[in-house]
Amino acid sequence: MATLFSRIRRLVTAEAHEAVDHIEDPRAMSHQVVRDLINEFAAANRGLVAALGAQRQLQRSRERMNVEAADWESKAEALLRRGEEGLTREAVQRAVLQRQGATALEQPLEHSGRTVERLRAQAERLQRELERARQRVTLIDVQQAASRALRGAGAADDAYSRAFERGQELDRYERRAEIAVCRDEAAAELLDRHDRFERDVARLAADAAVEEALAALRRRVAALPADASVGPSVNN
Repeated sequence: MATLFSRIRRLVTAEAHEAVDHIEDPRAMSHQVVRDLINEFAAANRGLVAALGAQRQLQRSRERMNVEAADWESKAEALLRRGEEGLTREAVQRAVLQRQGATALEQPLEHSGRTVERLRAQAERLQRELERARQRVTLIDVQQAASRALRGAGAADDAYSRAFERGQELDRYERRAEIAVCRDEAAAELLDRHDRFERDVARLAADAAVEEALAALRRRVAALPADASVGPSVNN
């Protein structure tokens, strides 16, 4: 009985393969694989450009915060020399907040760098696959032309087999890309939660950081000569 079932299964499989061979055109399938790879390569490049843009925006934000923090620190020092206690505290507070903001961007920048490298590697792999696929499509076209000229079915079957394998490879790439997207979305969600937590902690610690920075400033100003020049004022 098992032998009979095996024979029936082989017969059905053979008939199904023969039907597919008659319906599907290896040349059309291989060109579709190339078109799909072109679309995936373009999508990977768009993702890489977006990731690079986000990374540069984070870098510029961090640089701007550090510059603003240094400016407020300079203003605070000048105000303290003039005896402007209230304005000095405000300037120090703004400097501390800018420094904390710049520090909070370190982890997003690190994550952004890893994302950029991963997307760049994916784009490079897809480019190599696209080049190989185009070479293979050219070969398939030549084989199809030879098959039509020689009226041989063997070459057409072989071209179909290779094209089908390329389709299976493309399916694997699509599944990997979907997994990568889901992983990045989950990482982004966790990063957003972490950022919110860090901001809450930073707000709670802001007063203590301001007091510490103000005390350090007072010690530094007290060590300066009494006739030191007064710097710029605080802009509210």
